[in-house]
Amino acid sequence: MQHGIIVYRASRLEALLPPLLSLMDAAPPAQALQPFDVIAAHPGIRQWLARAIARRRGSGGVAANLSIELPSAWLDGLARHLLGESVVALRPYRREALRWRIHELLAEIDDPAVRRYLHGLDAPRRRFQLADRIAAIYTRYLVYRPDWLQAWSAGRDDVPAPTFLAPLWRRQRAQIAQPHRGERLTTLLRALDMAAPSVVSEEPLHVFGISHLAPTEFATLRAVARRRPVVLYVPDPCREYWAGLKPERAYLTELAKLGAFSEASEQQFLGLSHPLLASWGRLGQHFMLALAGADDVAVDIRHSEDEQPAVEGGRLARLQDSIRQLDTALLAPAVADAAREREDRSLRVHACHTRLRELEVLRDALLREREARPDLKPSDIVVMAPDIQAYVPLLPAVFGEPGRAHGALPYHLADVPVLRSHPLLLAFTTLLDLPQTRLSAAQVLDLLAVEEIARALGLDAAGVERLSEWIARSRVAWALDPEFRRRFGVPAIPEHTFAWGMDRLIAGYLLGTDEDDEAQALTLPDGDVLVPVEGVHGVQAEALGALDRLLQLLAEFCRDTQQRRRLRAWAQRCEALIDNLFRADYADAGATAALAELRRIVLSLENDVDDAHVDPLVEFDVVLQAQHDAAQPRHWPSCAASC
Repeated sequence: MQHGIIVYRASRLEALLPPLLSLMDAAPPAQALQPFDVIAAHPGIRQWLARAIARRRGSGGVAANLSIELPSAWLDGLARHLLGESVVALRPYRREALRWRIHELLAEIDDPAVRRYLHGLDAPRRRFQLADRIAAIYTRYLVYRPDWLQAWSAGRDDVPAPTFLAPLWRRQRAQIAQPHRGERLTTLLRALDMAAPSVVSEEPLHVFGISHLAPTEFATLRAVARRRPVVLYVPDPCREYWAGLKPERAYLTELAKLGAFSEASEQQFLGLSHPLLASWGRLGQHFMLALAGADDVAVDIRHSEDEQPAVEGGRLARLQDSIRQLDTALLAPAVADAAREREDRSLRVHACHTRLRELEVLRDALLREREARPDLKPSDIVVMAPDIQAYVPLLPAVFGEPGRAHGALPYHLADVPVLRSHPLLLAFTTLLDLPQTRLSAAQVLDLLAVEEIARALGLDAAGVERLSEWIARSRVAWALDPEFRRRFGVPAIPEHTFAWGMDRLIAGYLLGTDEDDEAQALTLPDGDVLVPVEGVHGVQAEALGALDRLLQLLAEFCRDTQQRRRLRAWAQRCEALIDNLFRADYADAGATAALAELRRIVLSLENDVDDAHVDPLVEFDVVLQAQHDAAQPRHWPSCAASC
């Protein structure tokens, strides 16, 4: 195959698969055991592509000798091959590491707005959140604006406008004292230009599902294309995407170069002929401009399916044709038929007053569709939402528990924080939140109901049920002890706290009163009156020791959260809490995996300290926020729920 960039475009992702398979057949690797090199746009595409190839090519649904990588992993491999460097994006420049360096320097920033923000309410948490936001900006600039970072390092604080970000970045760069991603890619581009022909493989490089690339990444692909064929499989929704903009093409190109994120550029893009294309995404539009302006594109082919004229169909088909042909007039039906439009279920909008009602309407619509189409399988259904986390607590009430294979609509979840995907992980989140709550009897009983916590305390189901009855009889309401109540601005009285309830339970055990006996009030030496709880006796009282152990651990943890600690010390404290309160059944693969994930989340704090070479002194509120951030899905957004 000839060197250069070959572009295949199609409005449907599935239409890009046959060209990929054909080229893989036409240009296999020279060595029998050498895999095909394929780059997938993001993890969702990688997973879909591997399955799609296996279904099309594999014997029994299996495909082998494929190397499907993400763009970052491919860049790392290329850097190792040409520069001997381990990675392109170094760990000290990760967002999770940068934020702790920034956290330590925020108090020294001479900016009135920053000072006002840091002296507001909840200052420790606000300081961490601001540091995290600034770190996110820097990591985006490492990918999309390395030229700005280079200018700031050279002392040009006015690029693009004077802000505190420039001097703060210089301090970060000087402290880390290692080249960042943009500098490494610049070095990599020079190495590609100077490398001998035999250094770079001549096998085709397939890049599948790419709808946008950072300028430096696209420049790297163009440099590689001078040494080997690079085939881009681009999902492009419109066959006329730039044809209608030819008079303004030069102006658009200039805007993309000089002011990609300026107000004028945004208004120009929003002025496109189709409103859905205008909202398709700025990054994708700039990538299409860069692709159109590349002089090393050898072939640019549009799938023949997109060239066919529009065919009269349902509402969804008309919408797709209007995007494909850049013609909003195609949205209107060819023949006005109100009855037919009402029966068209291809594209519908339901206005619901609550999220719960949305899910109920969705369930009814899916059940109706499966009844009308017996061949429709649950695996063919994908439900997407802009914020699936808002629906997670409501899903079991409407669709049942996720992961169960029975029922008319079995489903599993994706893009949900791991701390909400397993009872063990949810219990750990509850534990972290307890010091900031009233710590009610119901919250403690919920913890005891978690199988892994009960196992760590030596309780079985009968023991948990017995404790539930005893706590109800003891009339415990909330708070560990009187001092715990004082933190909420109420009188520090012992009645109806756990300390008061435990005294009553232990007194009932010592006196050995039966459930049918009427307990006699005891007057203690200090004058306090104590009424024992009936029915706490015999070997059953072992459960009382488990409850006491849990309360002691909670009291110790709540006391610890009132003090500032180093971040590494907080990680070790959370790890000790896991060791004391969680024990998974190793025969339960889900619980074992959840416990390992929980340890990974806690260990990530220590890893951040190692990467940042900073161990800040922080409040527990900051640790709580960092733990929740570590549990968030960090991959490319894909489907929200799949039936």
